[in-house]
Amino acid sequence: MDELILNTGDINTKTPSGASGFLLQNNPELQKLFFTPTENQDPRVNDAKIRRLYMQAASQQWYAPQRINFDQAINLDEQSLKIWQKFITIFYTLEKMGLNVIQNMMAKAVRKYKSEEMAFYLSAQTFDEARHVFAIEAYLRKLGAPPKYQWRYHVLGQAASMGAFRVENWMFSTLFSENFASTFIRRARQANIDPIGNELCKYLLVDESRHLHFLHIVLPDVMDRLSMFGKAYVKGAQYFIMRFSEAVLRSMEAEAAFVGLDRKAMMEEIFENVEKGYESFGVSRKFLWFPKIYPTKITPSQRIVASHL
Repeated sequence: MDELILNTGDINTKTPSGASGFLLQNNPELQKLFFTPTENQDPRVNDAKIRRLYMQAASQQWYAPQRINFDQAINLDEQSLKIWQKFITIFYTLEKMGLNVIQNMMAKAVRKYKSEEMAFYLSAQTFDEARHVFAIEAYLRKLGAPPKYQWRYHVLGQAASMGAFRVENWMFSTLFSENFASTFIRRARQANIDPIGNELCKYLLVDESRHLHFLHIVLPDVMDRLSMFGKAYVKGAQYFIMRFSEAVLRSMEAEAAFVGLDRKAMMEEIFENVEKGYESFGVSRKFLWFPKIYPTKITPSQRIVASHL
């Protein structure tokens, strides 16, 4: 067995359990005690990396009422407020959908890939999703909009977690959804729509980045084990999810522009990040069928210019 490389650099010691974190930084015996993966003769994913990611997740937990000042005023004109309520309600729906799906899929993924480390990490990610739903609910109430799950988008959760290759499809769908969420959050923060939203976005991005890290750890192994039929199934499901998402954003292009969000540029960034994700584990852009963002065929250089108009 290869020697386990212990890395505590990502462990946040500025938490209530910071004393323990400090001891881990300076005590090789404790590092080995906590960072050694659960003994497993046939792991189908990289247990050592997942173990370290779980430790990072455990050290980065945050509590919205303590970290975010919900007493701040939100000064938006009537039209901007109405649009932003609509967008955050959709975002809330997608996050709640993600919470429901991960609760359903976690045990299936742990069994399929024979990894107790996945059980540790996915439990932490489930709590992340619950925290996101909780915080966004409070944000919606501050915006004057009662939290409401919009069932018209429920088909996305079904497409992401059903079928013969449901575990694999869920993981690849999560790669898209996490990139979608990260891009939306980052651009919303750049648009500087309101101070509470900016603070919320800052903490959400920490979690979303870690969720993407997990996928980049496990998806190379998932891809290696997929049959030709499984890959074709995943490609079809991913095209539906991306096409549905692009169509929804296209229908709200004018509203997005009103609050400072560029729909085309956002979809370009999402697709580019998804492409890089696949390339990182040896699959080119040609593996996926990407929906068209623009109504006419243009060159990549024209696309970049157009996205900044």
